[in-house]
Amino acid sequence: MKKIISLFITAFAIIASLGSITAPVYADGECPEGCVPTAILGENHCSCDDGNGSGVMHILNTVIDIMTIGIGILGVIGISVVGIQYLTAGGSEEKTRKAKRRMFEIVIGLVAYVILYAVVKWLMPTQ
Repeated sequence: MKKIISLFITAFAIIASLGSITAPVYADGECPEGCVPTAILGENHCSCDDGNGSGVMHILNTVIDIMTIGIGILGVIGISVVGIQYLTAGGSEEKTRKAKRRMFEIVIGLVAYVILYAVVKWLMPTQ
């Protein structure tokens, strides 16, 4: 369980560090008209709002998209590592059982995230 928690913390740190890559960068105090500087996406970023909350929705969509990419990368890495563990089990029933259990947990995690993603996208207003 500790490994799973540390994996999620590491994944969140990596995903959070990618946040500055996706948004346009402006010089200090130079945001387009109707936009305000924000520190949520890092320094020197602007959030534009049309009065309907689209600035907040943009930030939430960016965070969700980055998390989706991160979860996908971690899922592929996890399945690859477990596949290697399964292949190198050498006929040991204990190692094979552990590898199958880990694979099941990864697939359940990915399915849970896909369901969560679908629900969140369904609840968010369209732009």
